[in-house]
Amino acid sequence: MTIDVNVNDIDEATLEDIDEIIEDTMVQMFFLQPKDAAQLASAKAVCAEHEPFFYAAPATLAESADANCIGYRVSVPEDLMREAIADKPLFVEESDLDEAMTAALKNAEAKGIVLDAVQPHEALESFYLAIGPGNVKAFNSEALSGISMDRIALQSGFPDHGFDEIFGAVKTVSDALFRPEQSIIARATKQTLHLTGFKK
Repeated sequence: MTIDVNVNDIDEATLEDIDEIIEDTMVQMFFLQPKDAAQLASAKAVCAEHEPFFYAAPATLAESADANCIGYRVSVPEDLMREAIADKPLFVEESDLDEAMTAALKNAEAKGIVLDAVQPHEALESFYLAIGPGNVKAFNSEALSGISMDRIALQSGFPDHGFDEIFGAVKTVSDALFRPEQSIIARATKQTLHLTGFKK
């Protein structure tokens, strides 16, 4: 089983083929990443009809989240002040991780996932690095080899990349870490399940 923690959008044609996609790729859970109210409404509708889908709600719309929400997207330090997001992990884009945001997450002792990570973010010890086809090449072999398997989550960035492209990224990580691809997938899956409360 593989979990895709960063699905940017999904269309009806893909949803119609989702059972076949799951069978072909073994990606069995998908986390949608809506960025505004319209995308959140769409994500909620998809999750209500398709069991393998969940979403991370923008922190600014936390009050609109339902039971399929597995975390909150934060982008500025002020987002961390919202009480409604205190009980779930946080998702933050690499592009939003300036010095102030990194310090705020660290001071809040937050946990979560850095989406589209391009550096190790060692200061954020409780954050996994989402790695996939769109960002794995941002790390050279030396940088990848220094990342613990215990800090990796997997992403596609769909629709910019296909779900099956996750496994090319896993191979790159595997080659750098000298660890079997299945071990990397299994560890990333287990960690993501624990983080999002599916597995205690």
